[in-house]
Amino acid sequence: MKGCKFDIGMMVLLAGVLLVGCSHDADLTLRSEIAVQTGVSGLQQNRIRSVNNIDSLRLKDIKIDAYFHDTETKYLDGVKLHYTGTTPPWQFWNGAQVHYYWPIEGSVYDPAGTPITVSSLDFVGYCPFTKPDYITSTSYNHSTGASFTCNVADLMTNATQKDMQEYVIAVLKNQTLATQSAAGGALPLTFKHPFALIKFVIAEGSGEHVRVDSIGIGELYTGATCAYNGGSSMTWNGHTGSATLSIKPAHPLKYNTEYTVSDTMMVIPATYVGTKTLTVKGTWDEWTNSVTKEISADVAINWEPGYIYTYNLTVTKYALKVDVQKFTEQW
Repeated sequence: MKGCKFDIGMMVLLAGVLLVGCSHDADLTLRSEIAVQTGVSGLQQNRIRSVNNIDSLRLKDIKIDAYFHDTETKYLDGVKLHYTGTTPPWQFWNGAQVHYYWPIEGSVYDPAGTPITVSSLDFVGYCPFTKPDYITSTSYNHSTGASFTCNVADLMTNATQKDMQEYVIAVLKNQTLATQSAAGGALPLTFKHPFALIKFVIAEGSGEHVRVDSIGIGELYTGATCAYNGGSSMTWNGHTGSATLSIKPAHPLKYNTEYTVSDTMMVIPATYVGTKTLTVKGTWDEWTNSVTKEISADVAINWEPGYIYTYNLTVTKYALKVDVQKFTEQW
């Protein structure tokens, strides 16, 4: 066609869907290109490699799927989104920038012969691009959203969580070129934290003569399935397994020192029936020969996705008092 520039970059072949774009207007290709920007809310945490701010998100590649609205028919299938810091900062990537375009009515077809009506797209993001070993499977349903199943049995000690990678997901439904333009030219894909975090603080009432050598909570779930449909909340169900969460701080916790807060641990959100036993192993040094013993307390557990729970421990020779504070910020 005279006056129409055509090259392979204008063609997208994904999941049996063929899209060809061509225009007399030099700016139409730019206006019709899919663009994504990302974000994540969070607080700085230690220990696990959490995606807790935009800088940590930029260090990772993101997996993007896009479905025709309210269907499981894919338009984009596992494409990589990569932060370059150039313009645009987030680019579809295969070692160099790849371009994907909004579907045009009449240009999309199903190889089986079933017509596809172009309306809008539902986007799903997974980070990191390659799922960690504790994520056993992922799936998508247009009603329940993006789902994954996990098994954290191998992550129940702080030693194994030290270098683990957090898994976060994002869902943005019913998007069009118009909504992208209204958002400033890029779709705002915001990642949410499916898991909960817990940490422990030795409280002032413990005094300065005791150190906490280890902390454990018994009979916690090791597996479950999480679903997220793009709203403000996530759902967890199908909880399985049972194991003891065990923390042995590199530096024992001791009040009025620089070591008063434990490493942060990631746990599966759940509301447990009844109580669980929290056990502290403490050592007292106020005598000539130090004394070590274990003391326990029962705690109620209601962990929600995206929250940090701080357990304040008052450790005496005779009893353990546990207070829990839930920060209202989502991490």
